[in-house]
Amino acid sequence: MIKIDKIQLHNFRFFIDEDEHNSFELNGQNMLVYGENGSGKSSLYKAFEFLVQPSIEENQFNTNKNIFNLESDTYLEFNFDNEETLRIDSDHLDLENNFSFIEQLSISKPILDYKSLLNVSYSIEREKKKNLYKFFEDILAEYPIGKNKILKNLKEQEDEKYFSTFEKILKEDLLDSINTFLDQFEQNFKLTEINFNFGFHKVNLEIEYFDNKIEEYQNFLNEARLSALAISIYFSIIKKQFDNLSDESLKILVLDDLLISLDMSNRLNLIEVIKTEFSDFQIFFFTHDKGFFEILKDKMPWKAYEIYVDSDGEFEKPYIKKSLNYFESAIKHFNEYDYPACANYLRKEVERLKSIKERQEQSLYSENEIFKKIKKTLFQIDLTDESKSGEIRGKLLGFKKGLERDSSVEIDLRNIRSITDRILNPQSHDDTSKPLFDNSTP
Repeated sequence: MIKIDKIQLHNFRFFIDEDEHNSFELNGQNMLVYGENGSGKSSLYKAFEFLVQPSIEENQFNTNKNIFNLESDTYLEFNFDNEETLRIDSDHLDLENNFSFIEQLSISKPILDYKSLLNVSYSIEREKKKNLYKFFEDILAEYPIGKNKILKNLKEQEDEKYFSTFEKILKEDLLDSINTFLDQFEQNFKLTEINFNFGFHKVNLEIEYFDNKIEEYQNFLNEARLSALAISIYFSIIKKQFDNLSDESLKILVLDDLLISLDMSNRLNLIEVIKTEFSDFQIFFFTHDKGFFEILKDKMPWKAYEIYVDSDGEFEKPYIKKSLNYFESAIKHFNEYDYPACANYLRKEVERLKSIKERQEQSLYSENEIFKKIKKTLFQIDLTDESKSGEIRGKLLGFKKGLERDSSVEIDLRNIRSITDRILNPQSHDDTSKPLFDNSTP
């Protein structure tokens, strides 16, 4: 599968023309972004909205220039791991003609934000049953129905063939798939039928909650269940449409603050759905919830970024920061010879490992085995020899990778206090009695 290696937003909306603060290096990995309000997260999401359009109106694109720098060029640039580069600017707005591997993006529309979910869950109509005909008509317009044919090719006639094909997609392609996604949210309701009335242009959902039929699901189900329903419908359509397309294509899933109405249990369920159902996709996940961002960093392999508002200058602009986990931060500070900071982050990592132990039910290691591993890693090296720093780093990385390879291992750190007392605590506090290195040692 083709992946995105790098994204650059040059003089686009909130982003400016400084490479350090308008570029995201991904190397084909998933991307996790935390952005505080007004930092440019929505601008990055907008870049993906342009990417999934087969063609863009020049006026539509030009309205996205950075208002403080109207004289400079505005462009978006996507670098892919097949060595292709897609540039979107006022002279390059017809994307599909030159980049066939992105053509499925306009078909599947794999970008979602919380506003998208309202198309399924919110209604201003007075009818008891929400009519989703227009929603399905729009989102399924380019649904593949045969060789080089899509659903909207039949729409001009609006004859029996168009409506029968439309109904077949809903009932045969999507119904079971939607329920498969719903089951993973564990919300105790299911979609029993998709009613299609082509004469009145109506599509209604039949919902059962604990085996009881619900007449007005949009008014009965709480916000979390409505979100689960909407996400399941979108995911089902996206997955089905990608399944019908070439393997040599860009497969992405872009999610922007999709979980606002979900509690933590359902948020974590969604991450498991993404991991299992979209394992061959490149995932782009944006959130303004810093706490959830920190939780997500350990749930999947990501390139994680934090975006803040930089007010130090003539005008506000984004400040982009690569987000490191505790262990990566420890290595960074170790390489910079900032041993107290390194020890502080190692201490945080130890606390994280201790929390893993509390969540696991079965012990696969004896009480002292993990302590022996840490002792072998850290303490059998002569810390008085500064030339050993590379060896220490290698041992730490090897130990970390060993833990990551076996996710079922219980971390029993009841004897970890010996480590924290001897190394981590002294380096985290004003304690000069236990230095890591003693230059007076011959």
